[in-house]
Amino acid sequence: MVLPLVVAIDDERAILAMLSTALAAAGYEVRTAGTVAELRALDTSRAEVFIVDLSLPDGNGLALVKEFQSRGGCGVIILSGRNDETDQVLGLELGADDYITKPFRMRELVARVNAVHRRIARRPDHGTETIASEDAADVIDVSFDGYKISFTARRVWGPDGDEISLTTAELDLLLALLRRRGAVLNREQIMAKMKGRDWVASDRAVDGLVSRLRRKLPPALPRTTPYIRTVHGTGYSFVV
Repeated sequence: MVLPLVVAIDDERAILAMLSTALAAAGYEVRTAGTVAELRALDTSRAEVFIVDLSLPDGNGLALVKEFQSRGGCGVIILSGRNDETDQVLGLELGADDYITKPFRMRELVARVNAVHRRIARRPDHGTETIASEDAADVIDVSFDGYKISFTARRVWGPDGDEISLTTAELDLLLALLRRRGAVLNREQIMAKMKGRDWVASDRAVDGLVSRLRRKLPPALPRTTPYIRTVHGTGYSFVV
């Protein structure tokens, strides 16, 4: 049996040792690196979850987040001693699925890895999965302004016919908004709709995710207004 692979890069060797022990006990294969150079020497081709420290001696952790998310089909968790909200929002905007600050509880980290792993639906050995919502089945396929969205396949195509690469978080948000399109959802409601996600406790996390999704789903001409409308002081609404 091939175990799901988690790759962790952190400059603190003690943390890597604890991560390896805890995640192995939870049923994962774990490979670790203390530097970017060590990471490049690893075979990470089938990695399903990456754990990335932002402060690395020979590289940029945020650049790694962007690199890993561009692969598609894998999740990224930032594990960092930086607790500044700006770093958290930037990490999420670059595609991270979660942001955990040090010091942290190992049981919580394992739970978050489990949550991200459950949402990885693009790999053939995982099949497909839908959002954790009690009534998500009423949204299967949606089309508007040339966009085509299949939530059963978890794929999105633009008006030009090209597939649009979305992270698991972005897909979760899109489904949550489309299920209630036209209605206004506040940030707490959006978090509740995305039940499978372990959220960073910040409204800015939702705002950053919305910003990323808007950039990937620009309005199709002649429309000029974004599909996700900001209702100031309240939340967001998806308007077609």
